Amino acid sequence: MSPSSPSDGVNESRELLYNLPWVEDAAFNSYSVQHDPMCMHGTRVELLNQIMLWSNNPDEKCLFWLNGMAGTGKSTIARTIARVFHEQGRLGASFFFSRGQGDRGHAAKFFTSIARCLADLIPAMRDKINEAIVKHSSIARQALRDQWTYLIYEPLTKLKCDQNQSKALTIVIDALDECESDDDVRAILQIITEAKSLNTIRLSIFITSRPETPIRLGFRMMDQIIYRNIVLHNIPKQVIEHDILIFLVQEMNKIQKDHEVSGDWPGLHNIKILAQRADGLFIYAATVCRFIGDLADPEGPEERLKLVLDGDSHAQSSTKALDEIYTQVLRNSIKKNDEDSKRKLRENFRCVVGSIVILFDVLSIPALAMLLSISEGKVITSLRFLHSLIDIPDDFNSPVRLLHPSFRDFLLDSQRCLGQSFWINKEKAHSNLARGCLEIMAKTLKRNICNLRTPGAAPNETESKLPAHMQYACLYWFDHFNQSDHVWQKNIDLFDHDQVYQFFQENFLNWLEAMSLMGKISEGAAIITRFESMLEPDKHDTLYAIVHDAKRFVLYNHSVIEKAPLQVYASALVFSPKQSIIKNCYLNQLPSWIIRHPVTENHWSSALQTLEGHSELVNVVAFSPNGKQLASASNDGTVLLWDAALGASRRTLNGHSDWVKAIAFSPDSKQLASASHDGTVRLWDVASGASLGTLKGHSKSVWAVAFSPDGKLLASASNDCTVRIWDPALSVSWRTLKGHLRSVNAVAFSPDGKQLASASADETVRLWDAVTGASQGKLKGHSSCVSAIAYSPNSKQLASSSNDSTVRLWDVASGATRRALKGHSKKVTAIAFSPNGKQLASTSADCMVRLWDAATGASRGTLEGHSKSVWAVAFSSDGKLASASDDGTVRFWDAASGASRGTLEGHSSRVRAVAFSPDGKQLASGSTNGMVRLWDAATKASRGTLEGHSSRVSVVAFSPDGKQLASASDDCQVRLWDTAAGASRQTLEGLSRSVDAVAFSPDGKQLVCSSVDGTARLWDVASGWPIRDLIEERVSTLSLLPYRRLPTINHTESYIPVSRPSSWFIRRNWLTWNDHKALWLPVEFRPSCLWAEHGNLFVMGHSSGQITFLELAKIVDLPELQSYRAC
Repeated sequence: MSPSSPSDGVNESRELLYNLPWVEDAAFNSYSVQHDPMCMHGTRVELLNQIMLWSNNPDEKCLFWLNGMAGTGKSTIARTIARVFHEQGRLGASFFFSRGQGDRGHAAKFFTSIARCLADLIPAMRDKINEAIVKHSSIARQALRDQWTYLIYEPLTKLKCDQNQSKALTIVIDALDECESDDDVRAILQIITEAKSLNTIRLSIFITSRPETPIRLGFRMMDQIIYRNIVLHNIPKQVIEHDILIFLVQEMNKIQKDHEVSGDWPGLHNIKILAQRADGLFIYAATVCRFIGDLADPEGPEERLKLVLDGDSHAQSSTKALDEIYTQVLRNSIKKNDEDSKRKLRENFRCVVGSIVILFDVLSIPALAMLLSISEGKVITSLRFLHSLIDIPDDFNSPVRLLHPSFRDFLLDSQRCLGQSFWINKEKAHSNLARGCLEIMAKTLKRNICNLRTPGAAPNETESKLPAHMQYACLYWFDHFNQSDHVWQKNIDLFDHDQVYQFFQENFLNWLEAMSLMGKISEGAAIITRFESMLEPDKHDTLYAIVHDAKRFVLYNHSVIEKAPLQVYASALVFSPKQSIIKNCYLNQLPSWIIRHPVTENHWSSALQTLEGHSELVNVVAFSPNGKQLASASNDGTVLLWDAALGASRRTLNGHSDWVKAIAFSPDSKQLASASHDGTVRLWDVASGASLGTLKGHSKSVWAVAFSPDGKLLASASNDCTVRIWDPALSVSWRTLKGHLRSVNAVAFSPDGKQLASASADETVRLWDAVTGASQGKLKGHSSCVSAIAYSPNSKQLASSSNDSTVRLWDVASGATRRALKGHSKKVTAIAFSPNGKQLASTSADCMVRLWDAATGASRGTLEGHSKSVWAVAFSSDGKLASASDDGTVRFWDAASGASRGTLEGHSSRVRAVAFSPDGKQLASGSTNGMVRLWDAATKASRGTLEGHSSRVSVVAFSPDGKQLASASDDCQVRLWDTAAGASRQTLEGLSRSVDAVAFSPDGKQLVCSSVDGTARLWDVASGWPIRDLIEERVSTLSLLPYRRLPTINHTESYIPVSRPSSWFIRRNWLTWNDHKALWLPVEFRPSCLWAEHGNLFVMGHSSGQITFLELAKIVDLPELQSYRAC
């Protein structure tokens, strides 16, 4: 192999960087917008000078906001400024938002696009950005705050003074109001203010927008020293009219030359009339010029100018003149036809143009024709005379787009578009497009549509892409449906064969696959959730049932479908409940290579979803008061924000240097407080993820935080035995409360804001006056550390939990114990009241979540599913429940039900070992509580419990004749059992450490066992006497061959081999075949020990104490997988 060239590193660097998603059409100079106008020479002179002076002055404010009403020329100015800066080498990046034009209409790829542009301009940034991509592999899907920080801000701060090509760069952001999400707009405005703190480079940002409320409020929240602004429609009228006059003169001169019009046409007098009618709107002047100069119209410009001048010249509103010119253009497009032809043209107009103005993304003529199920010729005919209003590219594969959003506003407003021939009924147009989208999906979607080569292949493992019209239909069918006319919405559930119901019965899985291939599975989950919310269970019972089941299906399987689209037909179907409507609709799609499926619940369990993202144990979870977000805090030092409806990760909050032990949302859901083992409390902005400050004052770990009901105070509890009250607005300590003798573990304000309670390791709860800080009493009753407290919503009851395994309910007024709730077998770690105060939830180190009647103290159910200690619990505003555990997961629950999944039930602790008898008729399992159980493999009935071990059973093995069973344990013993009688035959002792592997010889006369101390010993089965020590190396799986050679098989957490040579393995939560991912294992079905097998029947033991059977096809019976062999 030849040595690598110096350019190899550069190429690798570019490859990483250019894998970042970006919006090519959003740049000012992209091919698709190359003909969009710039400011003409002699126009906007004073304004452009002001902008240039701002950008050139190092002492100027870092943001410039140019705002104005629609049609005032903001985008033209932005393009001009971007062009000037580009030619001077000072344009850092440009992003021109445009609603209804795909990725230009939202902010998902905004910062990634900016980062790529900056890297092109500043080569020294590339390595820094690549480092960020390697460290944060999912950065493109992370929060806007994280994208800005890791891809832009930090790389810029790491530049050396001699590494930046320019000491002053400007980013141009146009039409920020066209960004679809108000939350993203606010986040962007807050985030980019950090540009002012850059020292390595002067980065200024130029923004244009309409003066919409979110943007006005965003700038209003900024310090005045950060930005300056100019309002376009406040510029003196004579200045604007003068600029429009210059524009018209130059454009009319071009038209005169293009059409070879003689004389002094059109005359300065006529031009002045047009300038006056424009009333400050450049879009009016531009539309008039395009209409008059349209080369495709057989009429001459003289006739079209006359049409414009003959229109109503007395503007009665700010849009009157613009409405008049739009009406003239539309009437002119059909006037040369007879009445019957005009009627057909108007129908085609409403179909084609009516669709274009409400599309959520731009489409080419062929894609639009496919979506509308009409010919391309009909689309072309409908657009032929509308070049002055619509950009119709010569290349039919390029998208058709409106030249200005004001035309959309005009067509959809019946008060402005007075001619009913052209007015677009928005609801009806949406209804037609919704039907079209559903028809496209029904006709074109199919299983493995992009020819992925393995069931576990990721979406990026194919070069095939869905056609544009198919992508559009998948992404936007519901948006059109949701805005369609009410008649259709009311009738969607009247019969089972309705188009929507049929979609769920026949195309739902194909649609989920397509959404995954597009990287839009979270959007898919949101669609189904929104759909369910608009249905009434009593009124739409049939449709509601299947949509609700579809929501449970996509939420439960969200993470795996996102990673591997084809798992929607494998893992998602296999592990869904027996009675799932979706599962039963698609039984014919189940994998052919699974002969015997694992036993699942009959119905969906209480667990709505399992969220995986933290790298260490999760300490606490909290819902935002508005119910839209969930926050989780972990020992990995981070706080994760999740979409509470979808379970999708929204942003990661980094800043603490140690475990994060507590979190709390402010009452308005806009701020989050986090408390850490590092002794600090941090405040965060929820929308952007920005740090709002660090509160320092505690001398030891901070264990709890709580906002007062009005959000004006924040309380924190610490290991330093104190409670501190803070002013979160000023980030200052307001008061320190002393009285506890040991660590303060929890703190809570009463809902009425009058009282503060604190819980301590000194076994007491203290009550304080929230205003004065005066002590109001001490509650005694627990016999161990008090871990958590919670007020009832009416402030009359206080609940406390303790390491003494109990929950106590207190009367706040008297301080008396109302009742003690017992049921947990280990310490109680957290408690929470439901929003209506009727239920109380508690979590424990016994892995359980328990529900209680808050009035009577009666148990209402136990929620099982976590495999380790549960440390936190929280109710959402609508009654959902979330819990966090040492198993690294956050679980959503339906608090109304409490069904638990089961296959083989009987173990009360984790199953760590399973094994089949040689004839396959019996199964043995061992658990962490020292129990060994025998099962009938056919009926799954228990055949007995073998008791004797005093510690965890790590391995079980049958003798070749199946009459004896050996079990090894952490108690340093190996026990031999009679499988028929269930009696103990021998106890083999002598090993000094835990036994982790055993195996019988083929004749059943000898047994070998290994210990974690590195020894292995050979025993005589009949007498129980040791024969000799064999090796001095640790082994984890043993087998005795006739010649008594003892092979070793390595065993790690990430790679669990089957006990004989086979093509099936478990690797990193996947069942694999010949190293190809075949079946994703959900958390509940992941083995906690080695598999046992008999032929092709495999058994997995789980940490929940349950056991799963899975029968897989023989290799020769795998045509579905054989084609993957060459991958």
